[in-house]
Amino acid sequence: MKKILVLLLGFIFIAVGCNKNDDFVNDATQSTLKSADTKTYQWKTESGYFTPLICDGEMIDYLEGDITAHFRWHILANEDKWVLVNFEGELTSQMTGETFKIKEKDRIKFEEGMMDNYTIHWNIMGDMGNHYVGSGYVALDTWEVVAEKSLCP
Repeated sequence: MKKILVLLLGFIFIAVGCNKNDDFVNDATQSTLKSADTKTYQWKTESGYFTPLICDGEMIDYLEGDITAHFRWHILANEDKWVLVNFEGELTSQMTGETFKIKEKDRIKFEEGMMDNYTIHWNIMGDMGNHYVGSGYVALDTWEVVAEKSLCP
């Protein structure tokens, strides 16, 4: 008798928990849960990379090489909210031939589905002792990197 009562209560809890009318999208063509509209996708890629090296607002060098990028793309209620990108790799100076290790963190924010803000933080260390740290943003109308802070050797 006690086992039947416990089993019956278990089924009642499952039925109550799984019987929400608003769990499913109202559109008959979709059969996904509403909670599935919030997702963070992530992936890694390897590719060629180039960037200006900016010091005190002036471009002093141009770096290029191969990097690994780790993307994280967050979607809330079927609308883009933000993208985080971490870049790591080795770049070579076009002026001096110095090899640099780069760590860069980018954050892209969206407002009403449109890209609203693109910030950048970088840490670039060279094998000849040069070390550059900075932050800034990407001007969305021209895609130009605007350095707001930079620490140079």
